[in-house]
Parts: sequence; structure tokens; C-alpha cells
Amino acid sequence: MAQAQCWPAEGKDLHLATLITDRHRQVAKWVREELSPEGTRHYFDVWHIAKSLGKALDAASKECDQLQLWRPAIVNHLYWTAASTPDGNPAVMEAKWKSLVNHIQDIHDHDTPAFSSCAHGPLDGDQRNKEWLDPGSLAAVKLENIITRTALLKDVRQLSPQHQTFSLEAYHSLILHFAPKHTGFSYVGMYSRLLLAAALQSQCQPLRQHGKVMGRRSYATSLMKALQESYTHSPAALREVSANLSSDAPAPIAKSFEQVNKEEAVSLFLARQSRYKRT
Repeated sequence: MAQAQCWPAEGKDLHLATLITDRHRQVAKWVREELSPEGTRHYFDVWHIAKSLGKALDAASKECDQLQLWRPAIVNHLYWTAASTPDGNPAVMEAKWKSLVNHIQDIHDHDTPAFSSCAHGPLDGDQRNKEWLDPGSLAAVKLENIITRTALLKDVRQLSPQHQTFSLEAYHSLILHFAPKHTGFSYVGMYSRLLLAAALQSQCQPLRQHGKVMGRRSYATSLMKALQESYTHSPAALREVSANLSSDAPAPIAKSFEQVNKEEAVSLFLARQSRYKRT
């Protein structure tokens, strides 16, 4: 697999204690076979599972309006299941998650030793704004089928209790803003854009106003202003830094491949074309 070929810890005495990813099945299989025997704990990011859960609830809600009313609480319960289990105990997380089946039917004591009763207090007055589901009703049955789905229960047992991937994904999104994939950049240009994305991600918490991120723009403006002032005061120093970066640029990737002569390249091309024509 590609992951095994480029894994940075291999051969460098680097032990990975915890790894958090989305629930990509091939990645999970590779981690289970290659890293788990070394003691690495593999967790799933909660947001990715919550997104899938939300879609399942939306589909079921088309037949049961009650489920739509409970949807936010059900998704929140998934987050609470992970956050309230800091040691990531899979049995406890599964028990907490499955307790939702009882809770939503106004049953708050459970037959699972790992989580024998709901953690909330009495739910009276303003705390009750949704109707309980009737046991055996269509809504209750559909919800139980969703919550107890085997694949979902396996994912719940691997929910990440303390850390999530959103900051890394936000950084990748920021990189795409400054270095979109449809545009090619020089080594210095790409290096500079990566540094800019990293600086904005680490130094500036996004400030929102009317749903828009305001903080990063002001920080980027300040950064550009400081760069212009630096160039004005000492243009030679900035040009020297740029030249040093250019001299450190690695060779093009194509240089790492063994070149073949023209006759062999044409022969290989024609062989491929003939195979396509036969199919």
C-alpha cells in the first residue's frame, strides 16, 4: 500500500501512541495490521461519524416527524459519548451510546454494567420540550435500528475522546486557498504559501461576524504590511533570503526516474495502445 511506502515512522525509531483519522476502511485496515501490533491506538474523528449519522436520521425522519425533533439531541449525544469518556474505553462508549434507545423512550435505567443509568438529573418543566417515543412505535423501531447498526457500534467504540481532526482539515483548507491545486507554483512560491497558511492557522483564531470569518483577513493584511515595510527598509536582505531558498530547491521529481531511450518509449506506448484497442 502507498501508506506503507511513505510512512515516516518506519525505520526511524518513532512510536506513534495515538492516531486519529476519519473512518476510511482501507486506512483503518492498514493501521490495524501495521501499527496496532506496535501499540498504536486508532481513534475516529467524531464529526465524520456524526455527519453520517445525521444523514441516516434525515432519511428516517421522512417517515417519522418525531425523529426530526430529536435529531440535534441524538447527534449531541454522540459527541457527549466521546467527550465524557476521556480514557476512550470502548465498552463504556458503546454502552453510553446504546443507552439512547432507552432514554428516548423515557427509560433511564439500563441493564449494562458499564453504564447502568443516565447521567442527567430529573427532566421536568423547561427541560422537557420533546415528546418521548412510544415503545414499539415506528419511530422508536427505526431509531433503534439506526443506533444499533453493527457498523455504527464498531465506529462508536473507536470515537476519539479528546482530540479531533478539525484543526488539520482547516489547515488543509487554508492551503487550498493560497495554493490551489489547479495552479503550479515554483518551490519558493509553494514554500511561502505553506508558511503563510501555517502562520494564519497557528497565530489567528477565526473571529466571526454575521457568519463570516474576520480575524484571519486582518492578520493577513498585517503580515503583508510588515513584509512590505521589511522590503522597503532592506530590499537586499529579502532578495538574499529568496536566493537562499531558491538554491535549496530540490530537483524536479522527474529527475528521480530512470530515463529510457526514445525507441523503447515509443515501443511501450504502442504496446499500451494495442491493449486498449483489443479491450
